[in-house]
Amino acid sequence: MFMDKVTIARDAAEDVWRESRLLDDPPAGLLALLAWEEDGQVTAVSLWESAADRGQAAADRMLPLFERGVLGERHGSPHPVEAVRVHLRP
Repeated sequence: MFMDKVTIARDAAEDVWRESRLLDDPPAGLLALLAWEEDGQVTAVSLWESAADRGQAAADRMLPLFERGVLGERHGSPHPVEAVRVHLRP
């Protein structure tokens, strides 16, 4: 299992989700995405089956958006976090 986290402005998060189709057409390996807003910032945690699945989704979905200038620095840079406890109902 692999988990990452990013904290960005709400409008930037909406851009990422819309442009990447992350929620409308989830990529292989995405198990869960939890996001919440606090003080105008959205923190999103993604849970993946593996780091390789996360890397493939980044290459397939995010990199092309950065290359086309659709996404930029304000859209954040997710970083890995270590899960202490995870429970998903089967």
